[in-house]
Amino acid sequence: MYLNHDWTSADGGALRIYDDERVRDVLPRGRERSVCFLSDRFEHEVLPATRERLALTGWFRRRA
Repeated sequence: MYLNHDWTSADGGALRIYDDERVRDVLPRGRERSVCFLSDRFEHEVLPATRERLALTGWFRRRA
């Protein structure tokens, strides 16, 4: 969940998810945006930002 106010594409800081042959960029806009994906299946990275970027991150796990 993102906690950033007034974020624009010029601020950078997108979450980049590599989905086979596609690349998806998700900007960390406001409090209305959350992202869920299987982090062990998709390569991902956070691109450089030009201002402070705030996000709440968590993982769901299950026992074998």
